[in-house]
Amino acid sequence: MDKFRFFTFLIFSLSAILLCHCGGGGGGGESAGSGGSGGGGDTSGSLNLAWEASPDSAAVGHLVYYGTRSGTYEHSADAGATPGSSVTISHTLQGLSKGQTYYIAVTAYDRYRNESDFSNEVSGVAR
Repeated sequence: MDKFRFFTFLIFSLSAILLCHCGGGGGGGESAGSGGSGGGGDTSGSLNLAWEASPDSAAVGHLVYYGTRSGTYEHSADAGATPGSSVTISHTLQGLSKGQTYYIAVTAYDRYRNESDFSNEVSGVAR
């Protein structure tokens, strides 16, 4: 069944290679942002994400899910169309609270908007 192959393959390929890089500025590691001011009123933070698209031709796009607690994704963003198989997809999450840790997972979807299961979760601190 095509749908089964689509989901199984995408779960594996996204789980194996989802990467998360903190966006913006230079300098220190993650600990540099952890002692920031409370509240999180500054929403100019961002996270740069990259992962390899599935070579399965049924995948037409990816959704990025993210939140501030592991396994709980309060927000999602459409990363747009998949440009082709085995291509690195890049997406930047913007409007995040600087210094806040975000937990991120990705799903792939087909032309009918059937989604795969979540990829492995990664985390990063918005810069």
